[in-house]
Amino acid sequence: MDIPWIIDLDDHEASGIRDFTRYHANGEREEVMSAVMDGLGPHGLYNITDTIMCKMPTGVTPEEASKMNHEHRLGFELFFVDSGSMYLYLEGRRCIIKEGDILQLQPTQMHSMASIEDVKWRGFFHDLDSFNTSIAVNQVASRLGPDVKQDPAFQKAQGTKDHRRHEQPTFVDVPAETVNAVKNPARPLAKFDFPCLTVKVIVPRWENWGVTELVLGEMKAGTRIRWGYHPCREQYYVRRGKVKLSLFGEERIAGKSCVINVPMLAPFSLEALEDAEVYDVGGQTEWFNFLLDYHSLRTYSPERLAEALPALKERDGVAIEAIE
Repeated sequence: MDIPWIIDLDDHEASGIRDFTRYHANGEREEVMSAVMDGLGPHGLYNITDTIMCKMPTGVTPEEASKMNHEHRLGFELFFVDSGSMYLYLEGRRCIIKEGDILQLQPTQMHSMASIEDVKWRGFFHDLDSFNTSIAVNQVASRLGPDVKQDPAFQKAQGTKDHRRHEQPTFVDVPAETVNAVKNPARPLAKFDFPCLTVKVIVPRWENWGVTELVLGEMKAGTRIRWGYHPCREQYYVRRGKVKLSLFGEERIAGKSCVINVPMLAPFSLEALEDAEVYDVGGQTEWFNFLLDYHSLRTYSPERLAEALPALKERDGVAIEAIE
């Protein structure tokens, strides 16, 4: 199945995204969840969901709402909090996360949430089979009938579900800034400034068992970045602003809340039509290592930079040809 180049998470109908609503016992909405992309390859990369985590039901306290305490033994979860606020319960601590925050959950971290208000909750995963086949399951069920989901053989073929329940958490309240899992672009691990671009490392590769990293490019209006042949599928998330994707001689516009998918090997470019925040959510380029060595050469051995740069780019999978 061809993967769309642009997926607008703010327009499910136009993007062909199906919503599934769960309800509390009192009839109030619990969540509206949408499977956007199934995972690909041995690590289940590029796996996306888009969810509205609904406000706690009437008469329920945050402590009562936190009973869905759980962990994933192998899966990694990355969530963009794109509206609203919620309580996060994480390994004996509680904090409030809000719009603009990013939550990076690693395997075995016990966690649960209680929404203070409706929250747009954009999830990007790897090695997590809980959501890895959601679209495929629904496609088959639409042809064979919904009863197929109850077939033990069909369930077995989907693989195990990496989800372990725990008891309701006890906690102490702490500021979100003290919780390593709560990231924010205002608190990057590292920042690298260029004339028309600022690159921020949000989640390093070592917090993803070496599989991915999360890097933000803050592009000034008019900036254009050109990629050559690249060995992996590229995936980006536009959190703010608007960019133009040029691919195979065609142009597409990706605004706020759009996911950009670029097939492997295909040269392309992104041009900021206004100031934009673009996250590399595919995370296959080893940006952090590359940028550390690049700035080391610029600082200590500028005379070696031109000669050393091609080898650095090849080592770290950097396929950018020009920043204009």
